[in-house]
Amino acid sequence: MADPKKILIVDDDHEMSNALRRVLVNQKKYMVDVAYDGLAAEAKFAEFRPDLILLDLRMPGMDGFEVCQRLRMDPAANHVKIIVVSGALDMDYVERFMKAGANDYLAKPFRNEFLALKVERLLE
Repeated sequence: MADPKKILIVDDDHEMSNALRRVLVNQKKYMVDVAYDGLAAEAKFAEFRPDLILLDLRMPGMDGFEVCQRLRMDPAANHVKIIVVSGALDMDYVERFMKAGANDYLAKPFRNEFLALKVERLLE
């Protein structure tokens, strides 16, 4: 059996992070870790080596756009899929983070089933 896929959640909202984690852990096929800001995300990325990142845009310090851009400049992150998860998704934001290297997005609030489908589709 293949190793489980690894997912890193990057969101400064602890309740949202816990909700995302719960949905993914209940799938019983992913290893999940959490970082609560952009700087912590870089450190977690280096140690955890995720296959997919669920990334909030609005965070203190390094925001999601910068995290996305920095990951896309790192050759070790070429394979990593990025789903932006945000409540602030107008078309300017969508265009901006897709140019920054995101693979997909999910608007808050969302249905758990929709999150699970997006994650599964990107990790196939």
